[in-house]
Amino acid sequence: MRKSLLSFVSLRGGCRVMRRMIMSLHRLLGFLLSLLFLMWFVSGIVMINHSFPRASQEKRLKNQSPIQGTLPSADQIRDILPDSVRLDALSLEMFLDRPILNLRGKGLPEALYADSMRAVELVDEPVFHKIVARWCSAPVEHVDTLYELDQWIPFERNRERLPIYKYVFADEARHELYLSPKDGEVLQFTNKDERFWAWLGAIPHWVYFTPLRQHQSLWINFVKWASGIGAIMCLIGFGFGVWIAWKTRHTRRLSPYRKPWYHWHYMSGLFFGLFAAAFAFSGMMSLMDIPDWMKKKTNERSGYTQLARRERMNGKMVGLDAYKLDYRTVLVSVPNVKKIEWASWNTFPYYRLNTDQEVLLIDASDSANVRAFRLTEEMIQKDLIRKYGDSAFFVVERLTAYDADYFSLKTNHNSLPVYRVCLNDELHTRLYYNPTTLTLRRIDDNSRIRHILYRGLHCLEFKFLTDRPWLWSFTMYTLMIGGTGLSLTGVVLSIKWFVRKIRNWFRIRY
Repeated sequence: MRKSLLSFVSLRGGCRVMRRMIMSLHRLLGFLLSLLFLMWFVSGIVMINHSFPRASQEKRLKNQSPIQGTLPSADQIRDILPDSVRLDALSLEMFLDRPILNLRGKGLPEALYADSMRAVELVDEPVFHKIVARWCSAPVEHVDTLYELDQWIPFERNRERLPIYKYVFADEARHELYLSPKDGEVLQFTNKDERFWAWLGAIPHWVYFTPLRQHQSLWINFVKWASGIGAIMCLIGFGFGVWIAWKTRHTRRLSPYRKPWYHWHYMSGLFFGLFAAAFAFSGMMSLMDIPDWMKKKTNERSGYTQLARRERMNGKMVGLDAYKLDYRTVLVSVPNVKKIEWASWNTFPYYRLNTDQEVLLIDASDSANVRAFRLTEEMIQKDLIRKYGDSAFFVVERLTAYDADYFSLKTNHNSLPVYRVCLNDELHTRLYYNPTTLTLRRIDDNSRIRHILYRGLHCLEFKFLTDRPWLWSFTMYTLMIGGTGLSLTGVVLSIKWFVRKIRNWFRIRY
């Protein structure tokens, strides 16, 4: 009996020591990471409506002139191509006031003036002035030559473009434009409002601080480790909160803590601690693939793997002879075209046209008529047979409403209608062919897990919520504000804990 009692006392003592060690770990991690979490949650609220500024494709097209001038025929383009060279990509757009052909192929110049079929000249100072004037009409206050990356171009890929010109404009919006002197490409275009919201939102949320972000691998590792360890910190705290709540369940008090900061940290941890852990974990998963042990294995020789390879081939250009419709006829029929690309879906040629408002796809196989290029159910069935074989079993149906796999917070990312293909494979694959945009989205068991671990937990991108934008907004703001309160109380308690440790250290030492 005495031996059993001693064992019980020893076990209880061991558990008490273990709890103290785990709680000390929570306090230590809180001291290291609570300020980072506060930064993440506050900036996350801003990120709902504001992102990092960039010189988007929409901005670039807006500042380009519509295609005009003397344009070559297909035969003239073909004549400049050596017989031994394969043309992999071709597009036409304006470079200032002259049309240029963008070519991609081994042994070919990158760009030619379409009106003369001569190589595009090197960009010089007068050209810079013209480019800058198209982006902003305000007077230039001063021009800086950057030999190092700064806050608005912090990406490692931009280092090879250095030096970079930074134009600061003397207008009310305080526009700033970053220009590559090598080719005249605009790298960034911002105004004071975008920079203000970026400092409150995207920069702290994505940890886009130049000293860190300019080193891609270092930035990735920091975010992964900080968010992963932070998730553990939150889980420890939530677990202790639940344990304390269970022990004090018979009392009438909401919290066993009398001091306000401890009380509110405990209460916010009970309500939002699990969400904070999920938020941190999903942030880590944004930079990682799902673990192998969570993946559903499939046969490497299966149609699934081959499909993934073939998907990347769509959109490439086919031979010039396949484009029966003269692109110049298209440009006459469609107004305000800023860019035209030669593309294909499988072997079906089409032109991709960019205007200020939209992207249009024009069938290039018909020499007589200018008509939109659309996928049909028959084309999709032939594509599936080509990929999987005649013996493949699949069901094709036209969707006019979102289903459990095909949805998005932004409807323009997943537009309707689409053709849904259900495959009878081990991954329960669903293929969504958009007949208008020609996009193909593949959903399988692995991508469903991936969606939950990142978009689901981090952005609450679940169909129940995305179908009800007001509910999504309410839930997201509530959780982000709750996480902010949890982090703020954690910061205060961490400071108090650190001050207490310093005082005790000095008391013992002196």
